[in-house]
Amino acid sequence: MIRHVFLWRVAPGADPREILSILDQLPARIPQIRTWELGAHQGEPDGNGDPWEYGLVCDFDSMDDLEAYTNDPFHQEVVARLLPMFSERAVVDFELSETAR
Repeated sequence: MIRHVFLWRVAPGADPREILSILDQLPARIPQIRTWELGAHQGEPDGNGDPWEYGLVCDFDSMDDLEAYTNDPFHQEVVARLLPMFSERAVVDFELSETAR
């Protein structure tokens, strides 16, 4: 299983609720998504530095499924709509170990 983690900070003037609403359209449109979790950071910053404001975690059965998600035309449309709404973003994809499943 492949885990996809996407983190972002909202650009000045952008509506965080609109971002979440747009992102939440993806699971219904892209069948390769196995799990989907989306949310805002909870708590105050601490000695670890400034936290990311929002995060998305989703799982795929394989790298091929993640690639299909990445290249899906609807996903590409969502990305194009959202990019101006982010001030910063980060992503990491990794394979889950058998013990983590």
